[in-house]
Amino acid sequence: MAGTLITEEVLALIGQETTPERNRFPISAEMAWDVADAIQDPNPLYTDPDLAQKSRFGGLMCPPLATWKDIAPPIGYFGAGQESHFQVPLPFNSYGLNGGIDWQLLRPAYVGSWITRASRILDIYEKAGRSGPLVFVVRQETQTNQDGQVVNQAQHVSIHRGLPAGEEPLEIANVSDNLETVRVSPPDPGVVIPKPPKELETQRFFEDIVVGEVLNPVVKGPITTTHLVRWAAANGNYARIHWDLPFAQLRQGLANVVVNGSLKNQYLGQLLTDFAGVEGWFKRFSVQHRGMDYPGDVLTASGAVTGKREADGYGYVDCTVVLDNSRGEQTAAGQATVILPKRGQTLPLVWEAEE
Repeated sequence: MAGTLITEEVLALIGQETTPERNRFPISAEMAWDVADAIQDPNPLYTDPDLAQKSRFGGLMCPPLATWKDIAPPIGYFGAGQESHFQVPLPFNSYGLNGGIDWQLLRPAYVGSWITRASRILDIYEKAGRSGPLVFVVRQETQTNQDGQVVNQAQHVSIHRGLPAGEEPLEIANVSDNLETVRVSPPDPGVVIPKPPKELETQRFFEDIVVGEVLNPVVKGPITTTHLVRWAAANGNYARIHWDLPFAQLRQGLANVVVNGSLKNQYLGQLLTDFAGVEGWFKRFSVQHRGMDYPGDVLTASGAVTGKREADGYGYVDCTVVLDNSRGEQTAAGQATVILPKRGQTLPLVWEAEE
C-alpha cells in the first residue's frame, strides 16, 4: 500500500460494525414539525395529528429521510455533529463531503418511536480528484425502532479530500479581499420568503401512470443561510462548512458556505413523497451528489417515470430524479422507486429490503 492514503490500519476497518446507539429521545411531534418546517414541506402527515390519525398510517410521522437527530453533539474542528464521522484514520484533516446515499424505507417512523442505529463499513477506496487525492468511505447504516423492527437501511458514501501537496490552509490576514467576493445571502431588506401552502397532491394510481411522464417539480429558494441554520437546528448537525464562511473558504478551500447534501436529499425526498401521495409508499431512493449549491441559488427538484412493473400484486413505479440550481448546474441525480396503489387497493405499511 506504499504511496497511497489507505494504510493497512485503514483497510482493517472494512467489515467492522459500530455498537448500536439509541437516540437520546424518541421522535417527538416537535422534531417532526421542526424537520418539516426546515425543509418547507407542508405535508400534514408530519404536522397535523388529526389528519395523520385518520389516514391509513394511523399516526403522526417524521419525514422518512430525517429519522435521527444529533442531540447536543460535541463541538470540534469541523463543527458540532461532524467529529463522530471521522472513525477512519486518514493522514489529513478533511471534511467528509456527502457523496451520496441509497435508502430503503421499510416502515413508517412514527412520533413516539425510539430509533437505534448501527453502521458497518463496507468499503474504503481512493481516487484522484481535480483538487487532490480523494478517499471514499462506504458504510451501511440500519435504523430500528423500540421493537427491533427495521425502519430504514441506508448505504452512505462520504468523500474525504486531501489538500494538494505543499498547500496549507490560508490565513485570514493574507486573503481578506477574498471574502468580499461573496455577496450577502438573500433576502434583501423588506423581503420575506413565503412558505409553501399546506396542501397535498391528488392521489395517483398505478393504472394511470405513463412511462415518460414528469413529476410535479419542487422548487426551493432562493436558499439563504437561514435555511441552512434552520436545517442544522432541526437535525442537530452544525457542520461548519454550511454556516462559517471563513472556515469554508480558508480552511476547506470552498467558494462559499455550501448547501447541505442532506438538505438537498430532503428536497428530492419531498418530490417523491408528493408523487406517492397519502395512499402510496416512497420505497427506495439512491442519490449521487455532483456539485455544490450556495446561498442565493434557487433549487428545483424534478423527475420522470422511467418504468412501471408489478411484484407480489403491487405496482412499482421507477423514476429518475435530478436537482438543478438557478446557475444552470445539475448538482444531484438519482433513481427512486415509489409504490402506488391500484384502484380499490390499500398498501401495507411494512416492506421487505431488496438486494
